[in-house]
Amino acid sequence: MTVIPFIDLTRAMNPIRADVEHAMAACLDRSFYLRGPETAAFEEEWAAFCGQTAAVCCASGTDALSLAVMALGIRKAVIPSNTLPLTGIGLHRGGAEVIIAEVDEDGWIAAPSEQDVPVLLFGRTPPPSATNAALYDAAHAHGWRPPLGAAAAWSFYPTKTLGALGDAGAVTTNDADLAREIRNMCGRDDQLYDSRQLTSRVDEIQAAVLRVKLRHLPRWLDERKALGAAYRRLLEPLNLCLSGPSFEHLFCIRTPDRDALKAFLAARGIGTKLHWESALHQLAGPWTAPSPCPIAENWAKSVLSLPIFPGLTFAEVDRVCELIATFMDHHSDARPTASAVDGLW
Repeated sequence: MTVIPFIDLTRAMNPIRADVEHAMAACLDRSFYLRGPETAAFEEEWAAFCGQTAAVCCASGTDALSLAVMALGIRKAVIPSNTLPLTGIGLHRGGAEVIIAEVDEDGWIAAPSEQDVPVLLFGRTPPPSATNAALYDAAHAHGWRPPLGAAAAWSFYPTKTLGALGDAGAVTTNDADLAREIRNMCGRDDQLYDSRQLTSRVDEIQAAVLRVKLRHLPRWLDERKALGAAYRRLLEPLNLCLSGPSFEHLFCIRTPDRDALKAFLAARGIGTKLHWESALHQLAGPWTAPSPCPIAENWAKSVLSLPIFPGLTFAEVDRVCELIATFMDHHSDARPTASAVDGLW
């Protein structure tokens, strides 16, 4: 049986492992592990890559959201019900009242407002209705460039397109004062800025690794784009693919028989994952949902993430799609029609 994992980080790491180990060794030789030259250099390089003037690193993407909310003074944040819980947790911890909103058929907030914090799920780029926000959760969207006046929170969790060897995050902005405020709230050991501050920073070894990997990020993004195009070419006739441009951090499909398809693929050695099993309004988190969100519930029941990562081969994509087509042929009720918006979706 051909085994295709949901993700295999070694395929991207092995070709650059010597450079990564050299960068880590240099940190050990300097014996400088926090707030050092690697962090400063990565912040400058990441900001430039994102088309912004400043980046402030922190311990995680969740912390990035908390720090951005505090610095921006956001008191109310509206997020889609089909995102992950950590989006709401990070915003709430930063002091915002978090409101869960229903989504439209494409997965974006159905009734946009000035209080929205758009989430770039799966690496998809925001529609015109979501391009005027003050803050974006861009954890999935490495390669995206935020609007001029916006801040963006990023995650470098190991499975992200640009992933550390542990956890790390950052906020990017074009506002120097905002960047300074975020940096102050990341906390120092020798002084108190104010009562809101966190102890949240990236270590030098992670920054050094991220600097090495950043040099390869454009190539990895191109590879993901090509893999995503191959999936779409093979799966679009089955009406399974999500709409809109994407940086393909995740490649997700939707089918009403998702759980059976997942089991079918697993029995044949294909790894998949659920993003996510429950809509936020169904969970007892630090948020409120003023109305039911049936479309988000359908997302939670129908979305399945397929393997997509640097090093995945086109032959493996073909195999995954061949098996999905076989499943669909034997489960006609699992194949949505072009008019499915009036039914399941």
